[in-house]
Amino acid sequence: MGNVTLSVMKKEITRIFNDRKLLFAAVILPGVLLFVLFNLTGRMTNALTGVDEGHVFEVHAVNMPDSIANILAHDELMINIIPATMADTERIKQEITDQNTDLLLVFPIGFDADVAVFDPITATALAPNIEIWANSARQESMEARSIVTALISAYHHSLTHRFSINAPTAEAPDGNFDLATAGDIMALILGMMLPMMFIIIIFTGCQALVPESVAGEKERGTLGTLLVTTASRKQMALGKVLGLSVFAMLGALGSFIGLMLSMGSMIPDVALMDGASAMDMFSTQDYVLIFLIATSLSLFFVSLLSIISTYAKSVKEANAFATPLIIVIFVGAIGGGLAGNVDSIFVHMIPIFNSSLSITSIVNSDVSIINTTIAIVTNLVLALAMTGVVAAMFNSEKIVFD
Repeated sequence: MGNVTLSVMKKEITRIFNDRKLLFAAVILPGVLLFVLFNLTGRMTNALTGVDEGHVFEVHAVNMPDSIANILAHDELMINIIPATMADTERIKQEITDQNTDLLLVFPIGFDADVAVFDPITATALAPNIEIWANSARQESMEARSIVTALISAYHHSLTHRFSINAPTAEAPDGNFDLATAGDIMALILGMMLPMMFIIIIFTGCQALVPESVAGEKERGTLGTLLVTTASRKQMALGKVLGLSVFAMLGALGSFIGLMLSMGSMIPDVALMDGASAMDMFSTQDYVLIFLIATSLSLFFVSLLSIISTYAKSVKEANAFATPLIIVIFVGAIGGGLAGNVDSIFVHMIPIFNSSLSITSIVNSDVSIINTTIAIVTNLVLALAMTGVVAAMFNSEKIVFD
């Protein structure tokens, strides 16, 4: 290794260690953010895969035998057995499909008596069968099915297989007793993926535009020449942010169009009703709301990155400060999909997270106009406030000439 290489290495190492801002942004902050990210992701994943601690499972039962009723009667199981008749089954199945209740158990009449005389070795008829209807798109339903199936299976094995669980029937010849539709499952997946992809793409587009704006002019020495003119610095700052915002909104429009055009490949035909197209998944109102969310988010990102670009001494430093933001934005973007439906108005005032929540609610066909409007207005107000910060920074000689 030559002397020149060692000198350059020493110079670079010294430069980084002497630049506390760059050292913090490039070395310390990513580790801190990764720690926070992994902890938050773990907690959000647990929230996604679990149910509320106080949730009481609603289990509708047709011809519930005493043997099974005794097994499920323990208070710690938090199971509410609701007696039903065969005439109620279609209504209950629809409620399960609509995610308004948890589980339906259907037993044959005289289940305990049939089980007592059934011999799996000599039997010429099928064993008594228990139908357990659930909805895999509802976490409470999945948890209820898991608990009930485990308890009944234990009883099943203790009787040396004298009855069956979810054996194929005329109504469910494939043995599938899951009432979640393909559309429900697709909405669940898209509700987690779409906000993350959409928000990160918008941020990436803004990041490609903004750092060069102020930091680049600082680096080239043209900003100082511009600022010594008689023009108002506040107007210069506002002009820069607005100019960038125009391109950012065009980028948001491009992202929006790209999203709409890609829906056909993102949603399989099985998730759609007969004759429907992927574009039919959203209404005109949904399209307008998604576009407004994208636009307000673009303005928010432009204003935020403009503060970073104004503070930084060079484009390289601006990008170093902006890069860790991707982790923060990733947490906020994926958080809406993992959090599910949140009605709190204050939660919809949290930037990035509010946009993720709004897009998730649109995908799940559970959009709240009020909450989505709050999210959009919050993004615009914060963008305006941060534009004011940029204008104030332009009036600081230390910041713009340092």
